[in-house]
This record gives sequence, C-alpha cells and structure tokens, in this order.
Amino acid sequence: MKLKKIIKIIFVSLLIIFLTFIAARIFMSSDRSVLDDIYPTEKAKNAYASLGEAAFSTCKLPRDMSEDGYFTAYAPSYSKGENEFQITVRYNEGLYTKYLVGSAPDDYYYELRDADGNTVSRANIVCEKERYFYHHYRLSFEDVTIPSETELYLFLCCDSSSYPAKHTAGILVAHPSIEYKDITLSRAEKESLALND
Repeated sequence: MKLKKIIKIIFVSLLIIFLTFIAARIFMSSDRSVLDDIYPTEKAKNAYASLGEAAFSTCKLPRDMSEDGYFTAYAPSYSKGENEFQITVRYNEGLYTKYLVGSAPDDYYYELRDADGNTVSRANIVCEKERYFYHHYRLSFEDVTIPSETELYLFLCCDSSSYPAKHTAGILVAHPSIEYKDITLSRAEKESLALND
C-alpha cells in the first residue's frame, strides 16, 4: 500500500513538473512584450512633433512567423509624416546553431521586398535585447509607403548562408487589404518621442 502511494506521488510530481515546463515554454514563445514600443528615432520624433499621436498607425499581421519558422515579427508601426516603418523581429539562438549553421547574428540583415522580390528598404537595427533564449531586434525602415498598392514582405537575410532561397516567403506586413489603424501611445512612448537629444 505504501509503495503504491509513493509511486503515485512520484508520478503526480513528475506530471506537474512536465506540465509546468510546457506552460513556461508556451509563455516564453508567445511573449510579445519585448521591444514592442515605437522606438524614438529622429523620424519618429519628427512625426510626433508634427502630428502628435495621430502620426502613428499599426496593423494586425496576417501571420507573424516566417514560412520556415526561422523568425517571428510583431509590433509593426508606421509614421505617416516620415514614411518610417518599424517592427520587432525575434529568433531563437538555434537559428545559427541548427538551421543556418556557420552563420552568426552579425551576418544577418533585414529587408522589405515587394511582390516581385525587389528590395524596397533595408533595415536599421535601432535596439536589441535578449530574453530567455530569444534575440529581439527593433527595426526601422525608411522611405516606405503604407498603405501600399503592392504587397510588402519582411525578410531576414544572410548572404553567407544563401538565405533566403528564392522560393522562401517572407512575412507579409503590407497589402491593400491590411488595414493600418491609429495607435494609442503609452505614456512612456509619448515621453520618449517628445525628448530632445
């Protein structure tokens, strides 16, 4: 009787540990709170000075993960007055140890491309952060027009790994059917955008 009770306690304990681990992994992979604010670039500050909160819009991305699962994107924002597009990308460190073997984060860059595969803009990395085993980058693209009459796709690129291949799809960030709506800025965003260097 005692042995059965001990086995049951061990089994229940292991099950709780396993479920806690799964829940933690789900929480970590779904966390979109890192670098989700508009970064106060000069263009973003100029837009805010000219138009206030009405300067910025955002959308719900139809899909936030690349087709191959290599990276995710979230928190898009567009400043109308300055034609600047910002978005945060995230990838797991397994990207360069398992998938793009031999590459390194310094090899990566990000592009917006149109439906024909032409580069519309190349990103500036304005902020970066690591949380858990993920790398997060806030990107700024200049001279971008949204809403766009063509599709705009976000690509992670690595020349040393010949990535992406021609058939690889990027993450759709703009299309005539994707509606960009005004953003309600947080207090922290308003303060950072109003700051003069």
